[in-house]
Formats: sequence, structure tokens, C-alpha cells
Amino acid sequence: MKKSVLLVAGWLLIGLSLHAQTPQEGRPRGEGRRFTAEEMAKRTTEWMTAELNLTAEQTAPVDSINLLFAQAQQILFQSAEGDREKLRESMTALNQEKEKALSAVLTEEQLELYRKKITERATNRRRQR
Repeated sequence: MKKSVLLVAGWLLIGLSLHAQTPQEGRPRGEGRRFTAEEMAKRTTEWMTAELNLTAEQTAPVDSINLLFAQAQQILFQSAEGDREKLRESMTALNQEKEKALSAVLTEEQLELYRKKITERATNRRRQR
């Protein structure tokens, strides 16, 4: 009796652990959900609106900038062909261009806060790995 309870408990634990490890939405392991450029731009604009306290006048131009750079980012990912160094260099240049475009819309305080938040997000991502 004791062995059968342990056996059932063991199978239950194994089943739960395997269920927790199944990929989401039929995607192979390691491949997260892929967002469209429009979805990425919308999420970024929402994040910036909340974190930087964007005004109503700033939201539309920031959304346009985010969409433009999200589309460029997708093109870079597709053209990198697995070359991580090439992608890193291109993304750094793209992010610098984006920051320059945002500087025309954001106040100095918002721009400094944006830089700080981006740095924090990058640091947190590195820690999670």
C-alpha cells in the first residue's frame, strides 16, 4: 500500500513537471512568442507612457517612432542570419538613432529617465540569464 502511494505520487510529480515544461502555443522550446512590429511598437509606447509620463501630444509621435524602429529591428533580425556580432552592432546603431529621434519629442528629464530605464531593463535581462 505504501509503495503504491509513493508510486502514484512519483508519477504525479513527473507528470506535473513535464506539463510545466511543454512549449507555449506549439512553438519549439527556446522560441518565445514572436510579436509583430505593430505589437512591439504598441507595447513600447504603453511602457513609455506609463514610465515617462508622456503627454497626449507626445504619445502619437512616440508611437510613430517606435513603429518605425520596430520595423527596422525586425528587418535587422531577419538579415543578421545568425551572426550575433553583426546584429549587436546594428542594434546598437539603431538604438542610438531611435534615441536621437526621441530626443526631438521628449523633454530632457524624460530622455534621462528613458536612458535610465533602458539601462535597468538590460541589466535585469542579463541577470535573468
